[in-house]
Amino acid sequence: MKFTPALCLLATASAFELTLDSFDVDLGECLPGVVTCYSGSPSAPPASLAAADAADYIPTVFMHGLGDSGSNRGMKNIAKSVSSRYPGAYSVAVDVANGMSSYTHTLESQVEDFAAAVLADGNLSRGFNAVGLSQGGLIVRAYVQKHGDDASYPAVHNLVSLCGPQGGVGDCPGGTPKSLCSVGKSFMYGAGLSFSGYWKDTSGDADKAKATYLEKSPYLADLNNDKDEKNDVYVKNLQAVNKYVLVEALNDTVVMPHASEQHGFYAWGSTEETELFEETEGYAGDWLGLKTMDANGMIDYHSYEGDHLRWSNEFWDETVLPYLGDTFDAL
Repeated sequence: MKFTPALCLLATASAFELTLDSFDVDLGECLPGVVTCYSGSPSAPPASLAAADAADYIPTVFMHGLGDSGSNRGMKNIAKSVSSRYPGAYSVAVDVANGMSSYTHTLESQVEDFAAAVLADGNLSRGFNAVGLSQGGLIVRAYVQKHGDDASYPAVHNLVSLCGPQGGVGDCPGGTPKSLCSVGKSFMYGAGLSFSGYWKDTSGDADKAKATYLEKSPYLADLNNDKDEKNDVYVKNLQAVNKYVLVEALNDTVVMPHASEQHGFYAWGSTEETELFEETEGYAGDWLGLKTMDANGMIDYHSYEGDHLRWSNEFWDETVLPYLGDTFDAL
C-alpha cells in the first residue's frame, strides 16, 4: 500500500533513524523494529471546525514509545496534524526519555519525567488530551492514575493509547537491541529496563508464574491493581477521564501479545492462549474500574489490520483525530 508523503520513525537494534520522503513511500520498506509512521498530508478541517474559536480547543500532548524521541520530525508532524485539523489548537510531543533513554530509564522515572514536562507547560494548565504511542500509552495512563487526584497537575480529558502494552509484554518488544534482552525471562523483572516495568511472564506453572509476577513486578502489578490490596485512588483517577481509547494493531510484531493493547494477555501457564480483557480476573473484579467505565460507554475500542503503529491515513483522520478536537466550552 502506498502513502504520500510518509514519515517513518525507525528504531532498529543498531541505530535510530528518521526517514522523510515527500514522494510515494511503501510502508513495507520500513526497517523492522519499533516503528511510528505518520503519513499523508495534514487533513483540511471541515468548515464547521475552521470557523470555531481555535483558542478554545483542549490541548493535546503526545508521548512517544521505545527508541523514539519527542524532538524527531515524525513525532512533531504527528503533533502538527492536530493543529492542521483544528486550527490554532495547541499540540506538542513531549521531549523526555528520548532515544536509548526510553529503554534504559525505568518506566517509573519516565512517568515522572512526563508529569514534570506537562506541569511545566503553562499551555496545559486547564487540562489536555493525552496520546501515548506504544510504551507511551502506558506512561500516559500511569500519569492519570498517579497524578489525577493532585490538583497541581493538569487533568487529562481524553486518554488515547495507540498500541500501548496495557496488559504488559511477554517477550522483549520487537526491535529491542539484543543486548538488552540477554538477561533471560526469569531475570527481566529486575533488569531495570523500561519494559521490565511491564514485564509479565506467564510461562510454566500457572500459579508459580502468577505469584512471581505479583512479587517481582516493579510497576505493572501495582498499576493494574493486580495485587491483593487494591488502590481505590487509581480507580477514581482513571474514571475521571472523559474517554479511554484503546487502539490495537492486529498484526503487531512489537507488543506480544497484541491483545495487551486492549488490556488482554496470555492466560497464566501459557504463551500462546490469550484472554480478551473481558475474560480476565481484572475485568471481572473491576480492579481498575474499567468494567464500570465500559458499561458506561467511557471506553472506545478500535483496531486495524497492520503492524505496530502502522495505521493508514484514513484511520488516523477518521478514528483518532476526532478524539482530539473537543473544546473547553463544550465540557
